[in-house]
Amino acid sequence: MKRKPQHAELIEAALQGLQRTTGLAAQIIRWEPKTIDLDRHQPDAVIEIEVHGRKHKFAVEAKIGVRAELLIQTKALWPREQQPRLLFVAPYITNYLAEKCREIKLPFLDAAGNAYLEDDDLFVFVTGQKRNTDLAPVRTNRTDTTAGLRVLFAILCRPQLLNAPYRELATTAKVALGTIGPVIKDLETRKLIATFGTTLPKRRLLDAKVLLQEWVTFYPATLRPKLQPRRFRAQNREWAQQTNLTPFGAYWGGEVAADRLTHYLKPEMLTVYTLHNPTKLMTEFRLRADVNGDVEILNAFWDQTLITGTADVVPPILAYADLMTTTDARNFEAARLIYEQHIAPNLPTA
Repeated sequence: MKRKPQHAELIEAALQGLQRTTGLAAQIIRWEPKTIDLDRHQPDAVIEIEVHGRKHKFAVEAKIGVRAELLIQTKALWPREQQPRLLFVAPYITNYLAEKCREIKLPFLDAAGNAYLEDDDLFVFVTGQKRNTDLAPVRTNRTDTTAGLRVLFAILCRPQLLNAPYRELATTAKVALGTIGPVIKDLETRKLIATFGTTLPKRRLLDAKVLLQEWVTFYPATLRPKLQPRRFRAQNREWAQQTNLTPFGAYWGGEVAADRLTHYLKPEMLTVYTLHNPTKLMTEFRLRADVNGDVEILNAFWDQTLITGTADVVPPILAYADLMTTTDARNFEAARLIYEQHIAPNLPTA
């Protein structure tokens, strides 16, 4: 029998919440439907709600961490005409986030019974339900910490590191050796990796797409702020198209990385990750500090061995995450191209 997806209990709790507050009964038609041709954003389930003899189907996308940016990103990645419609499910949606969902027309349910549904002649909007304290608290994952995200990034970029010595994985992820064991154990407990054999055990990723989604969700809120982001303004904006950052020990991220990887996006914001003090870079290109500037410099957080493509461009997963932290439709399309061309082909399958 096919195993239920990671957030099955959350989805079931949300459906119970819907019936409790509205009287509407929903049933799960199938888990992780493969009939929906949406490789980059496979839903967790398809549900059906019957109202006045008419059946309304929704494809469920469940998330534990919820931010306004995540709602916008999720909506943007779902094709406008895709059927069934997308339904966002979370443990709890605040009044503010509920209004945001209604504004961008993203149907949602939460485990407390708050809901927004809109589909032809169906309309439901319930807010103000209190968080249900009887629900089991969401367990904190080791992978949503700063160190855990570094480890997860290394594994996603180079899956063979799962079977490397812990010391090699720690060196590549730039974390303490003691970090590795708890992260691996957490992934095993959540059935995201499996270990085979006893004499020479081998580990394998079971759901690389879920891990990627987790990393992209938690990176901007947890890891990125620790990279000392600084803003500058460049006197000459054309330097991005002309400059190889390798001599400066730096890498292009965000929109410039997208341009170099896909040749689709004309960069407006210039994002640079640097291994060293950026003084030489700032002097060479006459960058001056400006909180509203069009250049952002951050500390690089990975080992150089993870760079396998264009020499002065960040790993594609990081470029993808940079673009997904924005609310720009152009960036979402560039992110989709990066995923399809540079990430999906290299993600291991179970």
